[in-house]
Amino acid sequence: MLMRKYSFLLFFLLITVVRAEATPAYLEVSEVWSMKGFPQKDKNFAKGVSACFAGVTDGLLVLAGGCNFPKIPAKDGGAKEFYQDIYSADLSADSIFSWRKIGKLPQPVAYGVSVSVSDGIICVGGVNAREALNTVYRVRIADNGKASIEVLPSLPCTVDNMSGCIAEHTLYIIGGNCNGKPSNSFYSLNLERLSEGWQALPSFPGSPRIQSVCAAQTDGMGRVGIYVWGGFAASSAERPASLSVDGYVYFPASGKWTGLPAPVDECGEVVSLGGGTATAWSDSLILCMGGVDKDIFLQALRQPAPDYLSHPAEWYRFNNRLLVYNTRSHCWQVIARVPSTARAGAACTLSDHSVYYINGELMPGIRTPDITRIRFKE
Repeated sequence: MLMRKYSFLLFFLLITVVRAEATPAYLEVSEVWSMKGFPQKDKNFAKGVSACFAGVTDGLLVLAGGCNFPKIPAKDGGAKEFYQDIYSADLSADSIFSWRKIGKLPQPVAYGVSVSVSDGIICVGGVNAREALNTVYRVRIADNGKASIEVLPSLPCTVDNMSGCIAEHTLYIIGGNCNGKPSNSFYSLNLERLSEGWQALPSFPGSPRIQSVCAAQTDGMGRVGIYVWGGFAASSAERPASLSVDGYVYFPASGKWTGLPAPVDECGEVVSLGGGTATAWSDSLILCMGGVDKDIFLQALRQPAPDYLSHPAEWYRFNNRLLVYNTRSHCWQVIARVPSTARAGAACTLSDHSVYYINGELMPGIRTPDITRIRFKE
């Protein structure tokens, strides 16, 4: 859909925290690094990808799939290429990743959902140049260091460009394109009762959401909720183009959706998270980064200008804020501005007080191979 490289050592950030009155700072950035090293065996993949699967298992950072425009840029009508190789790198690396190709996915794929679990990484759905997918795999690391792929129950329809998360042994998939159409769908798979397959849950309200962000987190009453913000839907015969900024939370215990405030910047202006990432932190925080500018992208959805793909990266105003939502106080905070997170379609995964923000687009059609590690104070 959407989406320079900074120096090896970016810089340390101690940035003013925007907070509601009497609300303490909950997260503080201690350092930001651009990790050197990205898989080089495939010269096209080495240029960086968007929408890959990523996760952490057995002390390894694992990447799989993704897509880019390796030969002719998107603005010149180039073809998008999809990948299926699986790579791993030791997370103990201080500043330079050494990558090893450990296997292949059953087919090239991008724009699915991946979640890390105790015994591997689950990769759900997605799309490639030929078709959208309903496949679900668990990627494990075998004793020989190679990838082992387990087939899990298929989705009830093809799903791509959705968001997803895991809570209490249950995997949730929200929105995206279902059988090729923008959707409000909501599905779950209990990983401890795989024989039951995927279950359809109450659809979320409002407009369909493609490329939303979501995370599972507890609230002030100890309830586990599935939180979702952002996303968009192109125009169709049924509805005009839409871009969502607000959010909803679904509590499995009650089976109901409840509205949530939209993220806001330091000046109180609404921020779009569509095309960004979200991840739970601690017991009450959700960290969000990246995403498109709401005004520029909505205009492109409604009536794209002929030169839309031809501007410099700064023109697109991708979000460079690290935003945190507190599920207890129901407040948003901007905790930092990090230039290298101004991307869309990046992958994000956690390990030991650090976030790894992987590749993505610097502007529509232009990828980066950069992996940014953001470490937070303990």
